[in-house]
Amino acid sequence: MAKGGKGGDNGAKEANQREFDRQNAVRSGTREINKIFAGFDDDFFASRRKAFTDYANPQLSDQYADARKELTYSLDRSGLLDSTARTGQEAKLSKLYDTNQRAVADQALGYENTARNNINASKSNLIGNLSATGDVSSAVNGANANAVALSQPDVYSPLSQLFSTFTHGLSTQAQLEKTGALSRGAYKPTYDTGLFSKSVETY
Repeated sequence: MAKGGKGGDNGAKEANQREFDRQNAVRSGTREINKIFAGFDDDFFASRRKAFTDYANPQLSDQYADARKELTYSLDRSGLLDSTARTGQEAKLSKLYDTNQRAVADQALGYENTARNNINASKSNLIGNLSATGDVSSAVNGANANAVALSQPDVYSPLSQLFSTFTHGLSTQAQLEKTGALSRGAYKPTYDTGLFSKSVETY
């Protein structure tokens, strides 16, 4: 019985030592993982947001400028450059610009939040695996590989034509009001902006 008891004590000591070593490995590995991920700070996440706005805002501005040109052309063609109709249409276009600008800002914030979530998930998975295995070398190698992958810049698609509905609407409405004016009441568009029908002779 004495020998059995001694063997049991040795087994318990070995188990305790293994657990002690594992915990030390987890602490050591976690420190290494945190060092590797130290560069993923608030500035990094903010840079992801800024990168998208720097990419998207020039496109938004260019599309807005093109839409303004199209509106000016339509008004000039109808002799309404100096009219209340111009004020109303420009206000609509400006409101659409503001809406699209907010959408760009929201999308940029989405890139920031996605980056933050991916980093947190990666760290959590690495530390979880480290806790289960106690393998510091594997954890460090995995952290380095993940850090490189997560540092890569996002890939963006060009913005869609954000003002196409507005500019297409100008052309469509112009045609409808032209038709209505030339028909002398035989045809009436669903609504009349007054933007085009007052100067049919300019078409």
